[in-house]
Amino acid sequence: MNNVIFYFGAVIIIVFFIGLAVKRFKEDDEIDLKKHKWIIIIYIILLIMAIIAWRVLDLMVELKITQITNYNKTIEEFSNGKK
Repeated sequence: MNNVIFYFGAVIIIVFFIGLAVKRFKEDDEIDLKKHKWIIIIYIILLIMAIIAWRVLDLMVELKITQITNYNKTIEEFSNGKK
């Protein structure tokens, strides 16, 4: 289930960056790769960084949920007298 959340978020990030690029180059009739090379490279780098940051946040939330689940299980076992 957690991977579904990651992929859904990644798709949202990709759609956002495509929308940003379309808005940026909307007024240009033709995209000159030599003229806009650095802008395109920066967009690609930012897109990759955003997806990596989203994955890190996703893994941090997953880890925290696992820790809380283990903590609750330990408390439940202790209250039942198993330890």
